[in-house]
Order: sequence, then C-alpha cells, then structure tokens
Amino acid sequence: MLKLGIVGLGQWGRRLVGAIQKDGEPKSTLVHFTAGYTRSPNNHHAFCQQEGLTLFDSYQDLLKSVDSVIIASPHSEHVDQICQAAAAGLSIFVEKPLALDVAGALKAIDAAGRAGKQLAVGFNRRFLPAYSRLQGLLADGRLGRILHLEGNFSGPFGMQFAPEDWRAHGSETPAGGMTLMGIHVLDAMIGLAGPIAGVRARSRRQILEIDLDDTTDVQIEFASGCTGYLSTMTATGRNWRLQVFGTNGWAEMHGYQQLTFAPIGQDTETTQFDAVDIERAELEAFARFVVDGTEYPIPIQEVVRGIAALEAVYKSTTEDRFVAVDS
Repeated sequence: MLKLGIVGLGQWGRRLVGAIQKDGEPKSTLVHFTAGYTRSPNNHHAFCQQEGLTLFDSYQDLLKSVDSVIIASPHSEHVDQICQAAAAGLSIFVEKPLALDVAGALKAIDAAGRAGKQLAVGFNRRFLPAYSRLQGLLADGRLGRILHLEGNFSGPFGMQFAPEDWRAHGSETPAGGMTLMGIHVLDAMIGLAGPIAGVRARSRRQILEIDLDDTTDVQIEFASGCTGYLSTMTATGRNWRLQVFGTNGWAEMHGYQQLTFAPIGQDTETTQFDAVDIERAELEAFARFVVDGTEYPIPIQEVVRGIAALEAVYKSTTEDRFVAVDS
C-alpha cells in the first residue's frame, strides 16, 4: 500500500484524506495517508490525530517519511513543492492548477522527469462516468464532428471566503472563478475537442468585497476549428454543465450524474449515473500510475495545454483583446 503525505490541510486537503480513509481506517487497498504538513499546524492537530497522520513541522521532514506526496496547497506554491518532492525521489499528485503559467508548469514537469518520477494533476471531473460516456459518444462517431462546446461551473464559494483566505487573493486566483472552478471545464473541453488556439475573456467583480472576481466568461477558438463558450461565477448557486454540439446531434452533462443525448431524427436519451467518489478514483489512478505504470487518464500534455489557455485568459481579461494560445 502506497504511503501518502498530504500538503495542505484545508477543506480540500481534508476531503482528499477522507476519500481514502475514515478515522484512520483505510477505504482503499492501494493508498493510505500517513503524514501531513501545513503552514498552520495548530489548526489541524485534532484532525491529524483522528486520521492517524503524523503532522510534520517542515515539508522536508514530511518528504522523508512517505512514498509519494499529494499537494493541496496554495496555487503559487505548487511548482516549488513539486520540484522539492521530485528531488527527494517522490512521485507527486498535485491539485489543479499545476501552475499559474506555462513556464512554471514546464519547470515542474522537467523536475519530475529528470528525477524519473511520476507527476499527475487532480482533475477529478474526468473520473465522472457521465464524462466517460460523453467521450464515448464522440469516439464512436454518434455525435459526429464537434461544432461547438458550452460549459459552466459556478458556486457561492466567493461568498464563503474570509478576506484572509488565500483563495480570496487575486494573486492566487486570477480571473476569479476561472482559476478556482472554470479550469475544470476547460480541461474537460480539451479532453473532448483538443488544443485551444485562442480566447477572448472578461472578468468582473460585481458584488464581492474580497479580492476575487465573481463573474468570468470566455469565448474559445479550438485548433480544430470548432468554437466554445465557458462561464464561471463565484457568487451564485452551484452549477455544472457541459454541452457538446456535433453534426449528428448534441449531448449535455447537467450536474455530475446526468447525461442527455439528442441525436438528429431520434428520441432524446437521458441517462442517470450512480454517484462515485471521484477523489478516491483519481488518487487510486495515481497509485496505479506509480506502482505499475498504468497510464494516468489525464495526459500531462493536455494539462500544459490547459495552463496555456488559462494564462491566455488572464492576459485577455487585463488587455481586453483576443489572445492566441501558444501551442
């Protein structure tokens, strides 16, 4: 069983731990969290004791005690922490985004590659059965050629952040919900339609008082010639929607467990899927990647394409223009 160390014990770090074990008892036969590191240890002693985690005072000490590291820290810290883990001989799973720019992403990938260690990025929505079915509709030709994609990922998260929360600072979350949530839709679109050639984006703060935009949208040009539209709000109700329009019909994920397929000239089909623990699924996929080399479902080149598109979104929002994405 792969011994994992968790870096960052905020809400999401705890959710990752909870996907693998409860009260220290394993849910998985592949992985188990045994150690943790956080910048604010006094807030996390009880949780670590409950889950049987050794709470280390330094990141370097944690790296000496585990087989692989799981990074759920502030976005700006990812690259340096990946490089340190790779130098220590560990494989790394990092929550999205891998980095805030392409240069940082390539630095992290190079560090893992030179060390001969695996690097995986946490895009948990790729593990939804409804998304897999959507990929299948494209692969078997039932949707035909993609013409256009639309997506939205929103929630009230900005209303819940305190001003001192690291997510409430524009330096960590440029373009607001795009860095927090929209990047999941961007990644899902790349997994369906391939590389993005350029973007035209807007990002505004209409009601939030913290340093976080609440309304962001992006027009997308794909290298294949198809188009896309993505929006994300940080001050509204929860929503996930991903729709693909093809020459044979359209298919839409509405929420995580429903997929509707509307082929031309045929009855519309709606499929409900059982809920799955997508955090456990991605961590177990990472474990198989490390232990026996089973391919991780999100290719690292697609991750880099997403970072390039995200960086172009940032530039478009500040320069108010269409920005080409470097291939």
